[in-house]
Amino acid sequence: MTKVRTQTGSFAYAKYQLRRSILENALETDYTTEDYEASLEFFGGCAFCGAKQPPRKDHLVPVIQCGDFIPRNVVPACQKCDDSKGQKEYHEWMRNSSSRRSLKTRGFTDEQVGERIELIEKWQSGYRPMTEAELFGEDYARYQEILQKMEQLCEEAKRMTSRVRSRNRKPGVDEAFVSQSSKNTESSADRIRRFILSHYVVPARNRGEKTVTVRAGDVHGQMSLHGQHANVCQAMRGDKFLNLANVKLKSFRGSLAGANAYFTYQL
Repeated sequence: MTKVRTQTGSFAYAKYQLRRSILENALETDYTTEDYEASLEFFGGCAFCGAKQPPRKDHLVPVIQCGDFIPRNVVPACQKCDDSKGQKEYHEWMRNSSSRRSLKTRGFTDEQVGERIELIEKWQSGYRPMTEAELFGEDYARYQEILQKMEQLCEEAKRMTSRVRSRNRKPGVDEAFVSQSSKNTESSADRIRRFILSHYVVPARNRGEKTVTVRAGDVHGQMSLHGQHANVCQAMRGDKFLNLANVKLKSFRGSLAGANAYFTYQL
């Protein structure tokens, strides 16, 4: 039996989102379509692997580490590289990661990786993100106070929701531990919807993207599901997910109930 908690429903995620939102609004934002085109010309595609027509714009230094949204800190990235790298430091990820979508797993040699790193370093040359203390200056203490208040509010909310669960607990049911076999189709579909929202839609919105493409097989694998490709596809194209994520289904290609089903959403 496994205790299940969706990322978007966790208090830890709420605290992370508040901190990220504050930083994102305080950091420098000066990035244009012309900047993106210039970076595409410089890298010849994805900054990390060279793939043509990369759809994403990736922070070399993440927002949560005070990375600005400016040309020297933003590079074009394909979906595979962006998803695999996540918040990792790019040197470490490019050289050492052995995850399913890492450069090493996809067949890149040490020499090829080194060449891409040299290009990125040249693009990033001279950029140094500020520390949080430097960024907020005289408001740094106030910033820390806001984060502390959020911590306190989350602790209060935890205690309150614990009381609510205790009052509403049905006899004979331990709501904290629910076996997968006891979950109905709807609860399984809800897990899929929330996973896509937290792992694809929210990050894409935070990056300022207009669309996001999700492959059913990737969701299936990342959630460690078994034989549920049809359920994943059904959840991804249903009105309930579109309303939950506040997105529109822009296009679809592939099998309606297979791993290679690609859903592109307008954010």
